[in-house]
Amino acid sequence: MSRDFPDWIQPEKAAAARREFAGTVPLKRLERLTGMIADPGEAEIAFELRFAHDDQRQVRVEVRVKGRVPLTCQRSLKVFHHELDSQSVVGIVGSERDAEALPDDYEPLMATEGRIELITLIEEEMLLGLPLVPVDPESNRLGDDKDTGADTYRPFAELADLKKERDQD
Repeated sequence: MSRDFPDWIQPEKAAAARREFAGTVPLKRLERLTGMIADPGEAEIAFELRFAHDDQRQVRVEVRVKGRVPLTCQRSLKVFHHELDSQSVVGIVGSERDAEALPDDYEPLMATEGRIELITLIEEEMLLGLPLVPVDPESNRLGDDKDTGADTYRPFAELADLKKERDQD
């Protein structure tokens, strides 16, 4: 785990200084994802955070998370590794009214005490990037057998043959 970043930050000061933070964080440290991801073990997620002000002097953070996340396939109930690469722009606001004034492409995050925890930004981005229903792309749908057709019993096949003979007469 890289610890080149503080736990808490004042977003206004970070934006004024155009601060950037990058590193990795263990998945087991992301408490809000408990129950959503399979046993995290020693897995880590990489992140990049870039603070700045936009043209309206709104504090914005470009957030990106990237890595392999262990999820439980809801089709087979087996653990698989989902490739996560998610990024968005977060607008740091102090009230609901400020959140409504954000541009449509911003995700709002409240900083009521004038500071935020950087882990919160990472967790939020992961929540946005993870699938709602995790399904391993290599799993088969229930009932999708590759040997279908050979052992299929068709009870009306003989009737179809009789009808064809009658129509030919």
